[in-house]
Amino acid sequence: MAYRFTPADRGAFKRCRRQWDFGARERQGFEPARPAPTLDLDLAVRDALAVYYFPGMWDWQRSVVLPLVLQGLARSLGRQPAARADALAAGEALLRRYFEWAPRVDRFSPIQVEGGFEVNLPDPAGGDRELVLDDGRPIRYQGRADLLAGDEHDRYWVVSHRLVDRFGTDDDLLLDEELVAACWAVERFYPGMRVAGTMHNELLVPAAPARRRRRLRRPAAVGQHQRGIPQHEPSGGGRSLPYARRGAARARPADPAAVASQGDGEFRRTRILRDRAELEAMGARLAAEALEMVDPGLRLYPSPAPEHCGSCQFVAPCLAMERGDDVRAVLEAGYRNRGPERVEPGRLGAATWGTGRGAAPPRFDAPGSPGDHP
Repeated sequence: MAYRFTPADRGAFKRCRRQWDFGARERQGFEPARPAPTLDLDLAVRDALAVYYFPGMWDWQRSVVLPLVLQGLARSLGRQPAARADALAAGEALLRRYFEWAPRVDRFSPIQVEGGFEVNLPDPAGGDRELVLDDGRPIRYQGRADLLAGDEHDRYWVVSHRLVDRFGTDDDLLLDEELVAACWAVERFYPGMRVAGTMHNELLVPAAPARRRRRLRRPAAVGQHQRGIPQHEPSGGGRSLPYARRGAARARPADPAAVASQGDGEFRRTRILRDRAELEAMGARLAAEALEMVDPGLRLYPSPAPEHCGSCQFVAPCLAMERGDDVRAVLEAGYRNRGPERVEPGRLGAATWGTGRGAAPPRFDAPGSPGDHP
């Protein structure tokens, strides 16, 4: 079996090696036996937005789609024991306001939602070799992208949805390693695809108490599409337009500004172009980190800090190690093995491609292919 690590494993490794060693599946693989119930409104909102941006419903009328999105929010919160009625009301109010804002900035068409990837890493030694363990098993980076979208010029973008306490600065978003790593991995997972950059879709955490619920505006005209670029649009990505006829897409205008943001105070969309050198450097960085993770001589020192330990699930065994107590007894009393990864049920739009703009990518790397562009 391959050695796999995820964005969560990577984050834990860089934050505190001891925490990573306790929790990563490729290490000790522990989790609390009785985890404290917590509310994850960010997860619920992302689940709802996966319904909103489902490619197969992109051309549907808002009056049909939006109730389904709110049902997705309710289902996600229903799976969280700590969720309360006020959390559902706050999430619904936030999404209703988002429904009115998003059509003004959604200048793209969705291709995949919650699309997974699992890719081998390049060998830092160079050549076309890939990174493997001493026993020959490949080392793979595994994760998901909230949304893969294509714009009116057939550029591909990896989009993240985040519920935040404050909007990130340009530097914060430029240094978003997880999303840059997803760009690199998506390209590697779909050979020949070229990702133009990242879109950071930030929604501010709703204030408490939640704002009064507002009625949705009626569509301006029956049958009018109001959500970004229609899947059926004939200019560059219609349902009936094969890639062989997409020559016009190659004559698109110059790339937009490197960083561009749109927002109205509660929501913000930031688009960042990512160049070849940045993505290639990310692949090399992932490989270097993987080599550290699998090093038999790796030192598993802790990195104590309030911002690290406050939310850590392994404070008890960590303190036992520091005091010289019986760590195994602490683990046996309060923790269990995480077991193999639990495969989530397939999400609509995750395993299939949009049938309109940006459907399954062609072989861009083939000489003279319609999608071959700088």
